[in-house]
Amino acid sequence: MTMHDSELIQLQKLLAVARGDSPADLVLKNARIVNVFNGKIETGSVAIFAGLIAGIGDYKSKQSLDLQGRYLAPGLIEGHIHIESSKLTPPRFVELVAPRGTTTVIADPHEIANVLGIEGIRYMIRQSRDLPVDIFFMLPSCVPATAMETAGAALSAKDLAPLLHEERVIGIAELMNFPGAIFGDPEVLTKSLLAAGIRPIDGHAPNLSGKHLAAYIAAGPATDHECNSLAEAREKLSMGMRIMIREGSTAKNLDLLIDLVDDSTERRCLFVSDDRRPGDLLSEGHLDHLLRLAVGKGLNPITALRMVTLNVAETFGLRDRGGIRPGWRADLVAFEDLDDFRVSHVWKDGNLVAEKGGASHPAQRAGGSGRRTSHHSTGASRSTEYR
Repeated sequence: MTMHDSELIQLQKLLAVARGDSPADLVLKNARIVNVFNGKIETGSVAIFAGLIAGIGDYKSKQSLDLQGRYLAPGLIEGHIHIESSKLTPPRFVELVAPRGTTTVIADPHEIANVLGIEGIRYMIRQSRDLPVDIFFMLPSCVPATAMETAGAALSAKDLAPLLHEERVIGIAELMNFPGAIFGDPEVLTKSLLAAGIRPIDGHAPNLSGKHLAAYIAAGPATDHECNSLAEAREKLSMGMRIMIREGSTAKNLDLLIDLVDDSTERRCLFVSDDRRPGDLLSEGHLDHLLRLAVGKGLNPITALRMVTLNVAETFGLRDRGGIRPGWRADLVAFEDLDDFRVSHVWKDGNLVAEKGGASHPAQRAGGSGRRTSHHSTGASRSTEYR
């Protein structure tokens, strides 16, 4: 049997569950489902089969769990962080963030690459396998950041190119040498061209404006997490960049930039950490902490959740997650409320990986089909606006 045949059979089984002809593996009942597609809370149940969401509505199943009215949201996605800055290995980092509702992380191993070069990047990739959180990587574009910096390694475009074929490498990390990009430095542009218009490129361009900003964006970067004023963020957004509103242990920009987010801009905005110290992860949390801060500033909870789920998935081309949709991965988090965002359960690929603040199986990878596709379902549920 070929891989194609196996995927076809698995898809047929999923569709049988979605139609209601076969039982789901698990149904999460009596949930208040956070729909990041239409901005509503929908009362209903979610059916899971082989690590994927099969449908929303009433389904027969082998197992069920009554969520007793808890809010069921997509698993949270970290859009930009240097894991090594937490002074934790990826498995230990996951042990702290999975119970907080994080199911996917986009990591930039720039700091370890500065010291160990390619081997540092490969180490982070190896350490991130078989964990109950998916960790994807952006390749560090500036090691060292500039020619004036002395680091433990220097990575050229030629060095980085083979890593684009590594599992879970999805793009080029923050292009910190923005003068080089603006003025056409061949090495900087060659690194940008590695993405070839089909992979995301992160930006890093504090205080850049006007024609120099236009040149920088034309070189490839699509995001920025270094805005130092609301006006700067608005200009970058108006020129097509996605704005990462950063709130980490070191740089804190949420208060400064939260007014950027409104009905016309929120789909182009993300919340990210950039860095997070272990003590802060333990005492305050991860993305759940950013959600609390944002909602405390008056942001609509569903908008805030969209900025750490669907918006991030779309930014990085992760087409199988970010919302509760039939055919997508069953990466889910149940919250007690949408004010404090207290986590009661976390599922990765349909497997329970954390419950009531503790990791269930911190060293094990959640199961699932590994397939990335999506399909439509006619499963219906009653919806109400969240206020």
